[in-house]
Amino acid sequence: MRKENFSFSHLFLYFLLVSFFLFVSGNIGRFLIENQGMNRQAGMLLQGVIFTGLTLAVIYILKRKNPDVIKNIGMKGVHSKSKFIVGVSLPFILLITGIATAYLFGGIDNVSLNLTTNVVMAVLINSIIAFLYEAFPEEVFIRGLIFNELNKKFRFIISLVLQPLIFVCVPIVVMALSSIFFGNPFAVTLDYLILLISFGIALQLYRKYTGSLWMSMIFHVIYLEVARYISMGGVYDPDVALLEFDETSGGFMTLYLSYLFIIMLSVLVLGILVHKRYKKNET
Repeated sequence: MRKENFSFSHLFLYFLLVSFFLFVSGNIGRFLIENQGMNRQAGMLLQGVIFTGLTLAVIYILKRKNPDVIKNIGMKGVHSKSKFIVGVSLPFILLITGIATAYLFGGIDNVSLNLTTNVVMAVLINSIIAFLYEAFPEEVFIRGLIFNELNKKFRFIISLVLQPLIFVCVPIVVMALSSIFFGNPFAVTLDYLILLISFGIALQLYRKYTGSLWMSMIFHVIYLEVARYISMGGVYDPDVALLEFDETSGGFMTLYLSYLFIIMLSVLVLGILVHKRYKKNET
């Protein structure tokens, strides 16, 4: 029955929509920031409002045709509060452990927490922007609609592999379009592809374990803020970093904290938990 309900045309349509929406919203904001003098934060917020608005419009249309669509993609309630709490706690546990071990192993020193009003406000504002422009629309399309369609035909493990490959194709298509229409550089590196694939798997495991798409959105935002305001030391402004430190080698915390701890250990821990649940259901 699941195979009969699978629709490649729906899958392709969702992919086209998320790629087109990202292309349109991103370039509108970029144009206003670079050519019209719009404030960077205001421009990025506008990008988020456009992307999320278009996504909500798609959900509204789909809901009229299928009232269960919100439930099917995991946006209606939480199946298990305990699992959701574990899901929310895990990235913070990994964050604290990653920073502590990086310091103990000598990867960083002169560590200090920077909780000034400017930094806290920058993180809060960027979290809102990240949710609207990245976490909400991308999770609805990729880990929601697209994964749900894949899961109609394939087993979970196969869908888990296919979904991040589609996830990788979205920014590639957007960069290709930007290069064709606006002459922007097309730069796709191997480490970027590895990061996106690993990140996509982690996001899907958060969704699978907790049973809620909201959890993958939360993890999406947490990862972005950790990368931007801790690991990379204030990507938008070096003076606006939530954690200040000296690295023994450049880029150490990006690789050690953001990738190894936040992403790969999430995959390992949640992979084990999901596997145990499958084993338990089989017995």
